[in-house]
Amino acid sequence: MAKQQPATTTDEKLDLIIEHLRHLDNRDRWRTIGGFLRSLLHIAYLVIIVASIWYTFKYSDVILKKITEQAAEQAARITQQNTGNLMQELNKYLKP
Repeated sequence: MAKQQPATTTDEKLDLIIEHLRHLDNRDRWRTIGGFLRSLLHIAYLVIIVASIWYTFKYSDVILKKITEQAAEQAARITQQNTGNLMQELNKYLKP
């Protein structure tokens, strides 16, 4: 990037200042848009978290009931498998 010659007249200096201000204005506009979009994302995350907490409090009894039922079913399945294996082993030793 070549270095520009310093402005000598007042009009050139004012034009240079105006060009810098336009550049800063454009940069600030994009920064404002980016900040707005980031704010929207943060608000969306907050809404998701609040909705999840509300759902958990509202339906906690149903959720706990389902978890308990699934745990009981798994425990019963495991117990039946172990009992079946034990009975097979006992039958193997009892039959001559």
